[in-house]
Amino acid sequence: KATPNLPTPRRQIPAGLPSDLLVRRPDLTAGRERIYASARRADAARKSLLPSLRLTGSGSNGSSDLQKALDPSFLTWSIASSLAQTLYQGGAPSAAARAALELNKAAIHDYVQEALQAFREVESALQVDLSLREQEGFLLIEVDQASKAQAAAERDLGLGIEGSSVLEILESQRRAVNARGSLIRLRNQRLQNRLNLHLALGGDYDTSEQN
Repeated sequence: KATPNLPTPRRQIPAGLPSDLLVRRPDLTAGRERIYASARRADAARKSLLPSLRLTGSGSNGSSDLQKALDPSFLTWSIASSLAQTLYQGGAPSAAARAALELNKAAIHDYVQEALQAFREVESALQVDLSLREQEGFLLIEVDQASKAQAAAERDLGLGIEGSSVLEILESQRRAVNARGSLIRLRNQRLQNRLNLHLALGGDYDTSEQN
């Protein structure tokens, strides 16, 4: 019997995805604009303000950098420092960062929360993808074994081998159908989760889309 042909994600999630991909998200774009508007610096270069991190490590897993980005203190410091360098060039970084925090505290707080949510959504989607990929591997083995058992039962009955029966064939068919159904459902979950990851990233993995 053929295995279920529901499409699986064609591309693996690449290692080393840059955090700058997230700047495409509408919520982060709006939050960034609110910060610059509150600073009354319409002429300032619109830097992403997000820390420059790698979202994925080997095996498409979440990286150690991504774990740092989930720390609110680290994220607040990083965003404030980046804003300070943009708005207060020439000043001491530490003093500028403090000034930026005071002048734009509410907008920065909102942006930090939005960025945290974005990083959490990315981490969640990556973890789910890893789990589903592992489950798919086991299910593929189960489907293969069930299909072979069904074929063997049908062959034995056809050859008139003692002990074979129609009931045995029906049971092997039931197990094979259940295994294929489980694989189809899991592949659907993988596709849905891949959509969630694209939403979390603000688009595809192609870094050329940043510009």
